[in-house]
Amino acid sequence: MAVLGQNGRITLSREWPAPTVLADQRLQRGQAPSLDLTNLAFQSGDEVLIVALRGVPGGVGVNGAAPCPAGHAFYPEGENAAGPALTSRLSGGSFYGSNPSAPFYESAATVGFQQTMNAYIHRDEMDDVRLYATELDAINGGVQGLIPLRNVSPGPMLILPASNRAGYESAAVALLTAIGDAEISMGEQPAELLASVPLVLTETAQDVEERGWLVQCDLTGWIFEMDADNLDQGAIGQAFGESAKGMLRGAGSFNGEIDHSRISGEQSGLGMLRLMMLTGQGSKARARFQMVDQQNANLPLVRERVFYETDILLGKTNVDTKPTDVILFTAQFIATGSIRLVAEGP
Repeated sequence: MAVLGQNGRITLSREWPAPTVLADQRLQRGQAPSLDLTNLAFQSGDEVLIVALRGVPGGVGVNGAAPCPAGHAFYPEGENAAGPALTSRLSGGSFYGSNPSAPFYESAATVGFQQTMNAYIHRDEMDDVRLYATELDAINGGVQGLIPLRNVSPGPMLILPASNRAGYESAAVALLTAIGDAEISMGEQPAELLASVPLVLTETAQDVEERGWLVQCDLTGWIFEMDADNLDQGAIGQAFGESAKGMLRGAGSFNGEIDHSRISGEQSGLGMLRLMMLTGQGSKARARFQMVDQQNANLPLVRERVFYETDILLGKTNVDTKPTDVILFTAQFIATGSIRLVAEGP
């Protein structure tokens, strides 16, 4: 059965990337160190939490040095980060320090360290990731706001979306602790393959309010085929992937619009960039297709709005970003969840 309508709304919400473990060698050392991250779910502008039990290699500690059991700055003029332990060495750069009791390698005692750090990421076309202090700087990917990485040996690292939820950061540390020295295949693996992911991490990832990536769109027209047997399975598999056919409950398309307020003399592209990321990556969404609208006093028996509600997966999307007060877009979708009737009171 195909149903056509004019009103309704959808709420777009990007899914968070799963916690990912990186082996020590994924820190690309050199003149401009970076992280090699192949998980494409992490995108430029994302705020992430990085965990390293030996200390994150993000320029923390005294003089920007980080503790490193393997040692660093073997020579004073070396490329590695120098810390205060070097003051115990002879001025000529001798291998031996002038005081045998003073540490040669940097440690928590000499530089201090932190096991977690929040930062925004920028990834380039080679999947090299660098860290930034602000979202906008991370999207631009220049030198402004860049947080330098250090040529140290941090050991296994965990990267996941950042959150301020209580217990989130400590749970991330506990997860990496549980992984310990487990072998990380190909240098990068989902954390869930190596240890049990704490509940607070999974619950936070599923909470759309916590994720903060919400865009609400008012529908101006839609068509919804709710009988999966009537759909072209081959075309849907080609457009959405073969795995989508196993979740298929219906399909259709819609036209919609989003308010886009403008302030004279100011311009911010972050909202549009987020919207393009949501639609461009085929993000999941929850849609309500309106069937019956609340009526006026002349028809008092109808006193509620009635919707078909379902989870959808966006396909081909066109976005019209002309400088008006609204953003217009059209999208194809498939319904991936149960189709429910939902009523709202007047």
